[in-house]
Amino acid sequence: MAQYLITQLQEQLAQADDSKTKEWWEAYLKHSLPFRGLKLPQVRAILHSWAKTANFSSQPVTQQFDTAIALIQESWGEDKLAGILLLQEFLLKHRLINWESDLPKFATLFDEAYIKEWNTCDWLCVKVLNPLIKQQGKSCAEAIMQWCEAENLWRKRASVVSFVNIAKHGESNFPGFTQMLLHSCGVVVQSSERFAQTGTGWALRELGLSDRNLVIDFIKTNSTYFSSEGLRYGMEKFPPDLQQQLKQYRQEKLKSKNNPKSNISCLP
Repeated sequence: MAQYLITQLQEQLAQADDSKTKEWWEAYLKHSLPFRGLKLPQVRAILHSWAKTANFSSQPVTQQFDTAIALIQESWGEDKLAGILLLQEFLLKHRLINWESDLPKFATLFDEAYIKEWNTCDWLCVKVLNPLIKQQGKSCAEAIMQWCEAENLWRKRASVVSFVNIAKHGESNFPGFTQMLLHSCGVVVQSSERFAQTGTGWALRELGLSDRNLVIDFIKTNSTYFSSEGLRYGMEKFPPDLQQQLKQYRQEKLKSKNNPKSNISCLP
């Protein structure tokens, strides 16, 4: 039944494709993912029309969830987005996702390479994982933050990007939030992978709105792990003079690390 419904939706998405939009999406993502050629509002409109016709919301919750997961497992970018929108707008909306039972299934999407680029990763983080954290609190947040130890790059990125929309609220999220997120950032920033770096920087940029001094201390402590791009993301909302100071601090630390003898004075 689920596959029949998925095929119906895919046919409707395919009928609305546009070659120029397809070319734009695929170039934007450097051909890491095939696209049919639809914009997000089109995907949402087709999805809701399909769901109404299929009486999707009356199906058992497990079947709704499995349909969403199956769509994310499809190869097309729009199909993945449709699955994420089903999770967000049909299941999460009615509190039908439970982090304890369902987070492992999301982790599998990363580990089995159904999510293998930043676009789908960030869609899931912003549209599903972040709202799930807001709904289900500290225990859910802790479980997602633990993904910082994952070998998979995209699940590692998700451990920090899932918090970008709430990082600016700091401790008002729950006691200990700031230090917990800084711990995850401290693990992820040690990866030189570009999207680990930018994910860390993005989370720090927002966390700095809540506690700038803690973020400054974090950047100084971890300065030699940052790429130039990752650091730029992290300081983006700091004043220009502070950004320059932190850039200079990193350069000096890197110079010292690469040439430790440079700090040793020559005695006569």
